[in-house]
Amino acid sequence: MNNYDEYYNDISDIRYQQKKVNNLIIEQDPYSAFIKGNLFNNLYIPYKDYKVAQINPKNEEEYLMLMIQIYDFCAHELTLYLDVNPNDQEAIRLRTEYINLAKQALNEYESQYKALNLTSSNLATIPWAWDTKKWPWEGNK
Repeated sequence: MNNYDEYYNDISDIRYQQKKVNNLIIEQDPYSAFIKGNLFNNLYIPYKDYKVAQINPKNEEEYLMLMIQIYDFCAHELTLYLDVNPNDQEAIRLRTEYINLAKQALNEYESQYKALNLTSSNLATIPWAWDTKKWPWEGNK
């Protein structure tokens, strides 16, 4: 994948059938939920004429980081929902699905680039690899 369109098409291909949790309709697509900042369609109220910005990953590393953030966001939204609806089996199942997707994306990122936290299994190497590469926010300087 070398350009935004390829990444975006890959992201937009991640489709979920619309799910209903109690009376809340969950966003079909985790990417759309992430850029809107709300997993639940019927709770999303856009601010005035605000247009949701698209995220443009420049390379595979940024793309994988984006996928981690998207799936973590969706799992977190469902965690908050479950705080007040602890018996909702569909929400629990969907949260577990997003957590597993986030773990997959994290493992893929860490196996190709670097560990993102101290509990990473990729840190069991010699030499100690915690700070041998630049952090994602440091750029290519």
